Amino acid sequence: MNPEERQQKILRDIDEIEDDLIPKLSQKYGVSEMTIRRDLKILEEKGQVMRTFGGAVRWPPPAVAGTLLAWHRRQKAGAGQKAQIGSYAAQHLVADGDIIILEGGTTAGAMIECLADKQDLTVVTNGFYTAGALLRLTPPTTTIICAGGMLQPDTGTFVGPIAKRFFREFHAHRLFLSATGISLQTGVSDPEMLETDVKQAMAAAASEVILLMDSSKFGVMSLMEVVELERIDLLVTDSQAPATMVAELRRRGLDIVLAPET
Repeated sequence: MNPEERQQKILRDIDEIEDDLIPKLSQKYGVSEMTIRRDLKILEEKGQVMRTFGGAVRWPPPAVAGTLLAWHRRQKAGAGQKAQIGSYAAQHLVADGDIIILEGGTTAGAMIECLADKQDLTVVTNGFYTAGALLRLTPPTTTIICAGGMLQPDTGTFVGPIAKRFFREFHAHRLFLSATGISLQTGVSDPEMLETDVKQAMAAAASEVILLMDSSKFGVMSLMEVVELERIDLLVTDSQAPATMVAELRRRGLDIVLAPET
């Protein structure tokens, strides 16, 4: 049996094996547990499973397949810059024991892989896929709290009155926020009213607001202001951010870090 045939059979097995998935698959197919882990990794990269501690589940459920595809496309856009920003934010702005809010966008989501060495974190999010990534990529000591509400099909985020009320129940050390654009005229802005409402509730729940924004979003004006520039404690962007706009934002009092290339 070649690896591709085995992987397709594993997809069916996942629905039937309730526990000890990797040892049982190893025994069934007469290969090492490391080989099974590689098979699951390949299936995950194809978007067919989500790996969990000690196993995997079939992914995505049919109802959210289209949403997941859209989220992955957004995740890949500017992936290099997002990785720079996420790595810097996770390594320098998050400490063991922190309570943080991760907004459900893909720029904030780029932090998650770099949170694997943090202990006793509490992460609150409105991101459906953010929560899934946290479950797979952070240690068991991480507490994950996810908002409910209406699930936005194009962003994979929970929005609406329920999500907005949810964030009124929490207080965090800092919020890691992303948005559609930042400009000198309109500040930080987004096109979706429901998304904006929830982001404003997140900002109200955090002692510090850290804006994570790649250089492609500089000079972009969208429909609604998310937060005033004065409410932002730090903007983390990549090294390609336009120098003249960075200088003007700094002149207006905004603290900015250009994350180094990783």
